[in-house]
Amino acid sequence: MVVRLLIATTNIITRQWLQSGKPGNHPKVSILIPARNEAKNIGTLLESIRKQHDQNFEVIVYDDLSEDETANIVDDFRAIDPRIRLIKGMPLPSGWLGKNHACHQLSKNAENEIFLFLDADVTLSPSLIGDALAHMDKYRLDLLSIFPQQIMKTWGEKVSVPIMNWVLVSLLPLILTRKSGLPAFAAANGQHMLFRSDVYKQYAFHKRFKNKAVEDIVIARYMKEQKLRIHTVLSKGQIKCRMYGGLKDALQGFSKNVLAFFGNNTLLAVTVVLITTFGFIPVWMAMGPIAALIYLLAALLLRLVVAVASRQNILENILTAPLQQIVFAVMVAKAIYNRSKKRNSWKGRTLNI
Repeated sequence: MVVRLLIATTNIITRQWLQSGKPGNHPKVSILIPARNEAKNIGTLLESIRKQHDQNFEVIVYDDLSEDETANIVDDFRAIDPRIRLIKGMPLPSGWLGKNHACHQLSKNAENEIFLFLDADVTLSPSLIGDALAHMDKYRLDLLSIFPQQIMKTWGEKVSVPIMNWVLVSLLPLILTRKSGLPAFAAANGQHMLFRSDVYKQYAFHKRFKNKAVEDIVIARYMKEQKLRIHTVLSKGQIKCRMYGGLKDALQGFSKNVLAFFGNNTLLAVTVVLITTFGFIPVWMAMGPIAALIYLLAALLLRLVVAVASRQNILENILTAPLQQIVFAVMVAKAIYNRSKKRNSWKGRTLNI
């Protein structure tokens, strides 16, 4: 518990957020958006892109065989902004996962100096592109990934979505994603992946890992192995996302990738669940009720620190901590079950694990 508190506090002290800045130059950016059944989100994202302070960009949307109005909405934006292009999707080839294939197709149609892959459910503040380019330029990065500030409206979201940052911010000193060359200190979020295009084209990351369901983390680790420079930070609001509409969607979504946070080590994931859920019991048995109370207060303090780092509601995170712990256990159990049957599903497609 002390180690996790120190790590979370270090992430605040070292200011592991995307800072405001202006790029030294203004390279042209290809904004690449894979979209499948994103009619409720894609218009909001495109509108936020058009409001960017840094306007040196093109936008390419890959309509991945959507069954809703996604393509029609993009067409409406194309009519008013010639920088926006739409690629009609093709049937998914054997051996590929949908998002990986969409991102690879997008990369083949982009020619600019910078590739920015965005998920269709994010929204950007007007400073996002400029701030991200300045950060990439400052640290001479080959990849900058950002964990968006999460928007949570329902109680189902509030007892599930914060778990992602509770794990990330308390187990990984984010500064080491940049300063350490060890692949163990690698993390990334596919919702925002900013690459130097020459590096991306050299390694063709999404093609290389075409069948990986957690391609963002795999890419980050591989880049460290290749001695490339990466950094993963938190958002101060420059990029926001409502990941899921409720608890059911959150459980389905997080079960795809929760084990990746633990290096795909099932035993380690189960151990973390048991310790974080029942750790106060052996403390009580060995050291008495006062020590157990201190342990529980430290657990709540950890929730507070993570909420501050993540720009989340502090009181809600503390009050929902017991429910979040239960949901965390269910997530890991569901992920292990999906791995045992080697199947999961997402957006109407079956994923082979």
